[in-house]
Amino acid sequence: MTGSPGSASADPAAGAEAVLAVGVNWIGDAVMSMPALQAWRARRPSARLTMLVKPGLVPLWRMHAAPDEVVAIAPGSAGAVRTGLALRARRFDIAYVLPHSFRSAWIAAWAGARERVGLAGPARGLLGIRVVRPHAEPGRRHQQYEYLDLLLGPGAGAVPEPPALRIPPEAAEAAARLTAGLPPGPLVAVMPGAARGPSKRWPAERFVEVARRLAAGGVAVVALGAAAEAEDCAAVAAAAGGRGRSLAGRTDIPQWAAVLASCALAVSNDSGGMHLAAAAGTPVVAVFGLTDPERTGPLGPACDVVQAPGARSRDVARDDADAVRRLGAVTVEAVLARCESRLAAGARPAAGGAPCVR
Repeated sequence: MTGSPGSASADPAAGAEAVLAVGVNWIGDAVMSMPALQAWRARRPSARLTMLVKPGLVPLWRMHAAPDEVVAIAPGSAGAVRTGLALRARRFDIAYVLPHSFRSAWIAAWAGARERVGLAGPARGLLGIRVVRPHAEPGRRHQQYEYLDLLLGPGAGAVPEPPALRIPPEAAEAAARLTAGLPPGPLVAVMPGAARGPSKRWPAERFVEVARRLAAGGVAVVALGAAAEAEDCAAVAAAAGGRGRSLAGRTDIPQWAAVLASCALAVSNDSGGMHLAAAAGTPVVAVFGLTDPERTGPLGPACDVVQAPGARSRDVARDDADAVRRLGAVTVEAVLARCESRLAAGARPAAGGAPCVR
């Protein structure tokens, strides 16, 4: 179920534990939180979970099995207060605050859950949020473990299952129409964009060269991205000649996921598209600059990260010069080698298969 806070009754499942989860704000972060929510749902099958997210992420969470209901946060500070107050009638037993922001905790406080739990952030004590500090140890550096510790307790749980989406039939049908007429052969998604800016964008001309060489080897190429990335996506598609097509700005999130699910491989930057491909079960070859794949790498069953040697950082400015240099040090040949290896492997792996290769 989806909708506004007032779109469902105050007690839709009498007797069930009522749980609110305030979700994170970006596609990539949302996907990285999914394994924890899957593990939580496996332990709490009878609880009723309301997922509270920004409007743009409602379609993403509609494709996930954990929430019973997805509610959009009304825009602006006043909208946040209205959303929280409208949710107060649900009488939540517990609210989990996944983001570190003040606004997320503020909404949870207005919602009035009996217990509120969150990761560290501004005004947690003032807003009645009990802070959970993730259990740091080798093998648990990835961001997914922060959410796992929040939901299940510090250090709880083994390695969670990778994120998993349920592609709606209508989105799969739309994807089939959008890719109809491309030549036979493996379909590869190329995503040259990244919302974070130059510090996460491998030079567009190198994506173009990867597309050209893949198409020469008999692969069909579909370029995916936002409308703002139309120029780069058009260049990628043009390089593939009659074996390429740009869908930049032409898909919503479910259709984007459906196209990715139909692909044998996705080639991308460190981006939301990378994480969405992993959640769709598509093998991924991702180019990283300065960001740390051990912290924020893709979580799908078959993912390769290509990164030049050097130091890594979790927080990188949009125009970080070192990040741009590191991206520039990744060659077309290195990326193509990983692509060819994944394509040679043939069938898409089942969920829970081989971990990412760094």
